[in-house]
Amino acid sequence: MQVTSITEYAPRPGALVEFSAAVLGAPEPSPIPPSFNQSFHLGDLADVDRVWIAAAFDVPGNLDADALGWAFAQLIDRHDTLRSSFVPTPTGIERMLYRPGAIEITPAAESTVSSTAQLRDDIRTRLEKTCAAARFPSYSCFGIDRRDSSTVLCAFDHANVDAMSIAVVIDEMHTLYDAYRRCAEEPNPDLPPVGGFVEYCRNEATEPLVAPTDDRMVRWSDFLTECGGTTPRFPFDLGIVDGGTASQATTIDRLLDATQTIEFEQLCARSGAGMFSGVVAAIGQACAGIGGPEHVSFLFPLHTRHRAQFARALGWFTTNAPITVHVENDLHDTITAAHNAFRAALPLSTVPIPQVLANLGDSFTLSRQDVFMVSYIDYTRIDGHEHFEESNAHHISNATVSDDAQFWISRTTSGLAIRARFPDTAVARSVMISFIDELVAVMRASIAQAGVAALAPLGT
Repeated sequence: MQVTSITEYAPRPGALVEFSAAVLGAPEPSPIPPSFNQSFHLGDLADVDRVWIAAAFDVPGNLDADALGWAFAQLIDRHDTLRSSFVPTPTGIERMLYRPGAIEITPAAESTVSSTAQLRDDIRTRLEKTCAAARFPSYSCFGIDRRDSSTVLCAFDHANVDAMSIAVVIDEMHTLYDAYRRCAEEPNPDLPPVGGFVEYCRNEATEPLVAPTDDRMVRWSDFLTECGGTTPRFPFDLGIVDGGTASQATTIDRLLDATQTIEFEQLCARSGAGMFSGVVAAIGQACAGIGGPEHVSFLFPLHTRHRAQFARALGWFTTNAPITVHVENDLHDTITAAHNAFRAALPLSTVPIPQVLANLGDSFTLSRQDVFMVSYIDYTRIDGHEHFEESNAHHISNATVSDDAQFWISRTTSGLAIRARFPDTAVARSVMISFIDELVAVMRASIAQAGVAALAPLGT
């Protein structure tokens, strides 16, 4: 799985086939509110940034438009979040729910595009119109038809999906498309039953209140207070003043190849830690190595698919926890410290963010649009991952505006990569070049040193 942004996505030219979604029938009002993530994302529905995420993968030969249209319609019927729309009311935002079969997918337009840049721009322009939180459906489907291999691209407003959902979309769309190709009269995809995100939202809405004196709440408050009564920031000047934004810049870099990733994982294991702790320890070391502080604070997302029924559901199943990485004498000691901080942070993820903010009251101010965060996902642990590399699978995010740094670390069968999102200023670009170079150097030097130590004679 390649994690990228639309500005970096480079599809091969071909015939672009766009599918339209016709809504049949009226929805029913639902008493189940949007989740906290959805509510924060939706905000004022009339003035929501276009924050969408797309899944793309290749299929052999020419595109089968009938198979793709059927597959996308089946995906919508399987996942109730794709049949949810949202409307503003005097008291907030209300969910409307469509029944299965209410969305009809058909090919709408086809145009042959002869350049990668033009194809990317055409896709982005169309997604800006269709993947909007204020409309329904807030998602779209495309095919890029070629003789040797074709590309399937499904994009969704962020209210519908998270990063894990994109992996599920690719696996399920592959299965559905292939089932139709085998037998169009009676497709029989081998897909298990799946729970719904709407039920998850019902559960979230009834979560008990956490007392202000609860240790988890106290530690959340202490963390945000130490960050100055606001969210954590990347510890370098990025050329943005408070209240200002710049166009988003994105860089994609390989940190480690497949062999080096395994060696780094073994290095982490010798410290009693996992890959996430190793990665954030290296980030802390890299920040200190280019003149930053010897402690780095940020938020990290965790999935909330703890019930089996939600394991393969589409939706926004994430929460956040706070962590501070303290840089020690060497990476080995920093990994140990990061692992301890990670374990201590996990209970804090069980406190709903709305309750954290309500507890802080006026002592908390959201001074920036973005939050300094580090996301880590191991795609090799996801069902269907063995097809990701061979099908040229991509997780594609839109590019909007930015006022802080955010990192997505992804592990695949080909190694470890980082997607960095930050303000597109000369200052920020210079900082990111130095930071990524140092991060790569820290990780690779630690592997080399571990290898030398393993070869040393006993007793030395």
